[in-house]
Amino acid sequence: LYWFPLVGLVLGGLVFGMAWLMLPVGYPLLSGGLVCTALAFLTRAFHLDGLADTADGFGGGWTKERRLEIMKDSHTGAFGVVAVVCVLLVKSLAFGGLASESSMLWLLIIPVLSRTFIVFQTVVNPYARPQGGTAAALVNGAKGRHLLAVVAQAMCFSWLVSSHIPLVDMGIVFGTGLVVTSMVAWTSRRMIGGVTGDVLGATCELSEAAMSVAAVIVLAV
Repeated sequence: LYWFPLVGLVLGGLVFGMAWLMLPVGYPLLSGGLVCTALAFLTRAFHLDGLADTADGFGGGWTKERRLEIMKDSHTGAFGVVAVVCVLLVKSLAFGGLASESSMLWLLIIPVLSRTFIVFQTVVNPYARPQGGTAAALVNGAKGRHLLAVVAQAMCFSWLVSSHIPLVDMGIVFGTGLVVTSMVAWTSRRMIGGVTGDVLGATCELSEAAMSVAAVIVLAV
């Protein structure tokens, strides 16, 4: 858990470099699509798979047990497909809006913040499956010190780019991610009694999409 923001920084650095190399092309929407594709490829679509399973479970199950059963199924249903397509579409367009020389640092910092929110999710919610699962050790071992450490890292990385990104804008984008993460946390607690690895993946994808949109909006106003 301590390493999550650093992993986000590495991913952000890679897609930042890709967008920077694409600047001479002068087609930001293409850059946004490539950045979104690169993030999916570099993470082996791990978080997108969690988003799909979460959408299928929450959308298709009427009881906690049935939702968890659906989420464990390797097949993807209509809810999952729609969720993944919508998130990829929103992220691609939003990343395209950020793929200019004056706003490209957002591509570096947003993956850091989204992975900070994963740690937040592990701390505020218990693991949902009584019998355990892939992410059980991660969630059950999460402590307040992990959250403090990753928030400190995220603040440090954000401060390093604060000369190019106003702190007010950073606060708005961070707040947007926090609101979305809190909504996922509340919904997951209500639906299945906690979180699973799939919910952690959904947290990453949904917070990234929301923060990307928020960053585009603060740039436009």
